This record gives sequence, C-alpha cells and structure tokens, in this order.
Amino acid sequence: MVALAEPALDLQEGITHPEGEWACKRWPPELRLRSTLGELVMGRCRATNLCDYCARLAAIENTELLALDAMEGVAPRVWLVLTTPSTDPSPATFYRSREVLVRALRRRWPWLEWAALVEFTTGYGTHSGGDRRPHWNLLLKGVGPEHLRLVADVVGDVWCPRVGGRIEAQHVGTIEEHGGLMRYLALHFQKESQRPPEGWRGHRFLKSRGYLWQPTPAAREAARASLRLKRELWKAERSGLTGAAALAAAELAAYERSELAWELVRLLQVPVEFGPDGSPVRFETAEMLVK
Repeated sequence: MVALAEPALDLQEGITHPEGEWACKRWPPELRLRSTLGELVMGRCRATNLCDYCARLAAIENTELLALDAMEGVAPRVWLVLTTPSTDPSPATFYRSREVLVRALRRRWPWLEWAALVEFTTGYGTHSGGDRRPHWNLLLKGVGPEHLRLVADVVGDVWCPRVGGRIEAQHVGTIEEHGGLMRYLALHFQKESQRPPEGWRGHRFLKSRGYLWQPTPAAREAARASLRLKRELWKAERSGLTGAAALAAAELAAYERSELAWELVRLLQVPVEFGPDGSPVRFETAEMLVK
C-alpha cells in the first residue's frame, strides 16, 4: 500500500465514523487516516457492492451529482425503466443489450445522453420464486416528453427480444419534478434491500460520457464540495448560528477541511514496561506510516 496524499478526504469521500451503524465494517481495524492536524480517523472500503455503509454514501454523492447536473446543465426530461426476467448475476450479460439499445435510440435522437442506476428486486414477490432480478433506471437527455411512444417502440423492438423481456414490464415516462425524482432514484434504488446479490460485480451508477455538465472528475468534486458545505452548515446551525453567520462559519470550515492532507498509518501496540520475567506489562499505541 502507498501513503495517501489526497487533499480532501472526508465523510463522503473516505472517512467513516468508527462505531455504530454508520461505519464501514470492512476497513482494517488497525489502520487509520491521519490528517495534517494530527487527527486519526477510520477510512472506508468504497466497495459499494459489498458494504452497505459505502453504498449509502455513494448514493448520497450520486444524488448530489444528479441534482447539481439538473441545475447547472441540461435536466433530463424522460425516465426509462428497463427490466428482464433473467436472474443471471453477471452484468456483462446485459452490457451488449444496453449498448445496442442506446445505439438504436441515438439513430433517432443523435444528441441523446443517459445516466442509469441499477437496482435489484428483493425476491420477496409472490411470483419471484425467491430470485432477484436487475432493473436499470435511465434518465434520458435529448429526448422530449412528446417522444415517449417512440422510445417505447424502440425498447420493444431492441431491448425486449435480447433479454427475454415483455414490453408491458418496461416503463417510459416523463420527469415532472427533476430534483425529487432523481433523489428518489439515487437513494431508493440503492438501499440495502435492493443491493446487488452476491456475484454481481457491475457498477451501480452508469452514464454516458456527455451526460454531466462538466467532466466527471470535476463534477464529482463539485458534488463533494457541496456536501461538505451542507454538512458544515448543519453543524453551524446546530451550534446556534443562523443566517449569514451560519453560512460564513460553514464556508470557512469547509475550506479548512478541503485544505487538509491525509496519510495512511498503522496503529501498533508497543511495549513500554516489562515485568521481572521480561514479559511486557504495559503498552502504548504507536503510529507507523504505511508506504
């Protein structure tokens, strides 16, 4: 492993609360992230298909990303849900079908861009047989509400035959209230009951290259910065500040957090006192930089 040098790790980016439900259970207990101020915190694994905590934080970040995109860029106007009766746990099975569908849609709407959130049925339905099946919830740009019937026709002609689906099981609709629907998609469809089953190794959030209002790294940093500011504003208001004073305190705190640098250290129990027989009787915690 190498020492971490990223400038702004925080709750949404890499740090977890060490206890309780809000914690990454897969982070090695002997490792900590140490800031330039000397504070030690636990990190998180970021494996969204394996860790409910990390999946929850990814959903929060994706929610902010979609909300900012709707405000700063072009908001999507059409919502498409793709389903399949297949229970195949390999995402590669569906990659080609989605690629062919997007190509067919772009033949009609050349400026089409899309973002997709993957969910799974719970397997509790009366006709599910206990099996869990993937759904893809797509937000479409470059397609208007007046084209819903045409979109459904393309889905029926291209998607359904390739995955064994029925057109009645697909959904094409309009996005009437952008922020509300996108928050619903990003949070509801990534909750624990709809996490991917074991064996699924695909991404839970996908998008075309031109979907966001700016390049993905910059857009994600903007979403994280927005979340940092909201979190610091919540803290400021909890401390009793209001209005402009709360916002100024939050902006200062968010800036100071963004300037921190972090490195990975291992905690070691080092003997500092020994008994008559030479065995250690007292230990102190030491920090060793992981390189």
